[in-house]
Amino acid sequence: MGKIISFIWDRFRRGDMILLLLCLVTTAFGCLVLSSTTAYMGQIRLIIIQIAAAFIGIMAYALFSSIDADFFSEHRGWLVGFNVLLLAMLIPFGTDNGSGNRSWLAIPGLPFDIQPAEICKISYILISASVMAAHQNRPSHISSIGHLGFHLVLLVGMNMVLSRDAGVSLIFVAIFVGMTFSGGAIDLTLFGVLQGNEKTNWIWIVIIGLIYAVVYYFVFYFMITKFKFKTPGREADDEETKLFTRQDLNERNASQKSLGSGVSDLVSA
Repeated sequence: MGKIISFIWDRFRRGDMILLLLCLVTTAFGCLVLSSTTAYMGQIRLIIIQIAAAFIGIMAYALFSSIDADFFSEHRGWLVGFNVLLLAMLIPFGTDNGSGNRSWLAIPGLPFDIQPAEICKISYILISASVMAAHQNRPSHISSIGHLGFHLVLLVGMNMVLSRDAGVSLIFVAIFVGMTFSGGAIDLTLFGVLQGNEKTNWIWIVIIGLIYAVVYYFVFYFMITKFKFKTPGREADDEETKLFTRQDLNERNASQKSLGSGVSDLVSA
């Protein structure tokens, strides 16, 4: 039993515990709000469903935290196939639940319905992160944006044709914009300027940004000149700046593993 607990705890430690705690706090708050708004119904079915969903989410968190991110990069096609298969299940099992959008799966034998697009959001984020990692040297290049756009068009196209749920499709677009242009002028324009300062207060981003620019400049200038930090461009004349790639990291890990195996064999002998 102790080994099982140790194994589970190790999987949890590999993830972001602060993020998990924040998710649990917001889930608890959501349950309180749901309980307050449905108290007149005299039942706790919805609360139980939310708690069960939170438990499943925690188990999924432990599972994904135990998988190396490189695994997703190397098997991105599996995630794409999973998304396509999940959305294609709307053809035989799709239902609208009275909403007008055929975006739910009513699988025989399951006591609840599933909205596949919500699951596809997670895998789409993993796919996008994998694509950006593959194009880490040129994340804003047209080939990188086109690669990300292909997966966006695939998901949005299938979702619109099979479920006609434009709301979820827009969320996929928001994820695409957030991961490709996050923090840039396009992001500020789409989600700030175009929606009006009365609604988004986007002007404060510019004001605070200017203040940060001044603070960053003098802090970095002081630290670099005072402690002689070797930032790019300030190396010695006989030194060469090298950008380490994923291949360099894999080769280093393989070398360390080989060295560790050799030491272990020597100790055993």
